[in-house]
Amino acid sequence: MKFTKLEHSGCIIENNSKKLVCDPVEFEAKIPKLSNVEVIIITHKHGDHFQPQILEKIVMKNPNVRIFAPQDFEISEINGQKIEKVEAVTGCNTANFSLKFFGRNHMPIIPNKIPCANIGVTINDKIVNPGDSFDLPNDLQNPELLLVPSEAPWLKSFESMEYIRNVQPKLVVPVHNAVLSKTGDNINNNWLKMACDENGVNFAALGIGESIEI
Repeated sequence: MKFTKLEHSGCIIENNSKKLVCDPVEFEAKIPKLSNVEVIIITHKHGDHFQPQILEKIVMKNPNVRIFAPQDFEISEINGQKIEKVEAVTGCNTANFSLKFFGRNHMPIIPNKIPCANIGVTINDKIVNPGDSFDLPNDLQNPELLLVPSEAPWLKSFESMEYIRNVQPKLVVPVHNAVLSKTGDNINNNWLKMACDENGVNFAALGIGESIEI
């Protein structure tokens, strides 16, 4: 499989020339015109993970795509394509992707207040994307790749570092980093890499559009 980082928490995963897209958004970087998209996953409804106009463009080019989102997602369809609302007990197989959803809530920004629902997903038992949470994937140890949130109003660096220690992946890619300057990104990456080095985990700070084989 091929993993490509998009802006912020967005990514593309390719398997057998088909694509799975998570949380595609545009702030400064444009998303490429995507074809052969089999699956879209929106981890939660916040604007830094879900932009309707971007989703519409992808669906127009891929009318048979399946779209998954949490239970509290207000929109039921995009361009006539139904949005399938899932929760932690949901699993789904498409032609090229095996999906296992986990977690329930977005991490609190204000203490004791849950902002919205959030779904994490394990893809083909290899790649773990927790969305905006540090929830642990169900029944999976030492995944090939773990996406780790790097910076947000709801996290501290030691929480991201502890998440790496708890999941023990083979490789970490930092995400949720559009809120950082280049200098801030480097600082946070140094902390995450320290946690990786301490636990024998590889670390890849991918730029927008950069890829790695899994």
